Amino acid sequence: MLSRILQESISDLFSKKKYNEIIVKIEEYSSQKDRPPGLSSIIGVCRMLNPVKSKSDLMLALNDFEDAFIKSKDPNLSIEALCNFISICIGDFKKYIEQKHFLNAKKMFLKIEKEIGYNEKLYIHGVDLFNHFCDHNKLKYLFRSLIKNNTKSKSIICSYGFFNNYGYDWKQEDYYNFSIKFKDYFESFAIKNLDQIDYKKNKKIKICFVSSDFLSHSLSYFTKALLANLDKNSFETYGIYLGSNNDADPSNEDIVKVFDNWLNLSDQKNEKIIEIIQKEKIEILVDQMGLTQGNRIEIFNSRVSPLQVSWNAYCNTVGFDNIDYLIADKNLIYKNEEKYYSEKVLKLNNIWNSHSGLKFERRFSDIPFKKNNFITFGSFNNFLKISDSVINVWSSILKNIKKSKLILKSSYNYDTEIILKKFEKYGVSTSVEIIKREDYIDLEDHLRLYENIDIALDTFPYNGVTTTFEALWSGVPVISMKGFNFNSRCGESILINANLINFLALSGDDYIKKAIFFSENISILEEERKKIFDNILDTKLFNNKDFSKDFKEGILSVYNRNK
Repeated sequence: MLSRILQESISDLFSKKKYNEIIVKIEEYSSQKDRPPGLSSIIGVCRMLNPVKSKSDLMLALNDFEDAFIKSKDPNLSIEALCNFISICIGDFKKYIEQKHFLNAKKMFLKIEKEIGYNEKLYIHGVDLFNHFCDHNKLKYLFRSLIKNNTKSKSIICSYGFFNNYGYDWKQEDYYNFSIKFKDYFESFAIKNLDQIDYKKNKKIKICFVSSDFLSHSLSYFTKALLANLDKNSFETYGIYLGSNNDADPSNEDIVKVFDNWLNLSDQKNEKIIEIIQKEKIEILVDQMGLTQGNRIEIFNSRVSPLQVSWNAYCNTVGFDNIDYLIADKNLIYKNEEKYYSEKVLKLNNIWNSHSGLKFERRFSDIPFKKNNFITFGSFNNFLKISDSVINVWSSILKNIKKSKLILKSSYNYDTEIILKKFEKYGVSTSVEIIKREDYIDLEDHLRLYENIDIALDTFPYNGVTTTFEALWSGVPVISMKGFNFNSRCGESILINANLINFLALSGDDYIKKAIFFSENISILEEERKKIFDNILDTKLFNNKDFSKDFKEGILSVYNRNK
């Protein structure tokens, strides 16, 4: 039992954020072996909160939380310790975390879940944990349990809607029905009435893009492509950055300078951000977050600007009444489907986005088949996009094409074993190679990996976007499949605008047939690869000037400040 004096001392030091002193005091008081679970939890928290911490500090914190979990007979303390353990595993210092730590977290999670069942805090952290394991079934269970028990977590509500894009459980009508209820989880802010703002005093139309992902994210390549070519006589551009990366880093200079005005408001509350937007007299507010940022998307739940649109972040419906338009193209949303999107659909003339291209030298490479004497497929998509339907189709391809190989690489760190086990079910796991993300963090090294790929394979129903642009930029063809909504037709729109319709499959069976056809007709595959390398930069995919013109025309067709 802790003395009252020690408890008061720790409490006082904690309020003053003197975490090192607390650590010293607790270590003087007890060894970990004899330490009460409550103290183990406190010392672990102090190691986490210390402004300066090493890998050793984080490992000690993990041990502290595990110790508290094992010793505690209080379920609430056990849950608190486990949630802190998971937070370290998935947090900013995950580069220090090994697979054994995730496995340990999973073991503790399943143990406490079996003992107590549903607990909101436990299940919310469980979502983060089982994301790492790409465990779609467990994630589905956790999300549905949280929704059934009326969670008020904005992050979970957003993640639940986003998660369903990875599979075929929902039809577009289900996304629409979800979006109708979605807005009820978010508040509307007290804002200045637009009639009180004189937008006509603006010399140009002020258009503002809002995102947490401008820096160190693929979104920047599409945003740069637009803004570098958007008509400067018509528009004054703003970028509101809400992420955690350092915008003063020289590596981020390209995206920062492409805006006329760059506002890093990451440390501001949503009410303040809205106040700044209105003070700047922003006329067109562009959401580049969608359901990816539960704590920020509510900015768009209020009528902040005369025109509010969603573009190039979440390829589906959000659901706020005050997001007027969803920017798409004719290949993504058909006329008879528009009723299943909460926003009006603004269809650009050709494609819904355009990539800026990459600064590296493009090198044409011979088809890898020539040196390997077997076909190498590849996919560098987020592993969560590898649904059971994808595993089934890709496994059939590997079975049907002798000696073929599949190279996988994800943009996030996941447990690779669960992916391999899914292929193992079909007897093809030995044909699958998984490349570690941390071995190819540099973008140029990542792109050079395409020199080892004969044919890239797209995921479905959640298509790749950046990965498909990168593969085609590298001269590697991509097989994609027709979908049923915006999100699942991105590959289709890209291939149509790249004049590569022969790589667009109508179904899973057709996908397999196309993979077999090109694998058995190497001369045709070589011709296609050469054609892609020679022509892709001249297509709508990389024609930034044409895209920016289409974007301007589309926006001005729905916005006129003089009306």
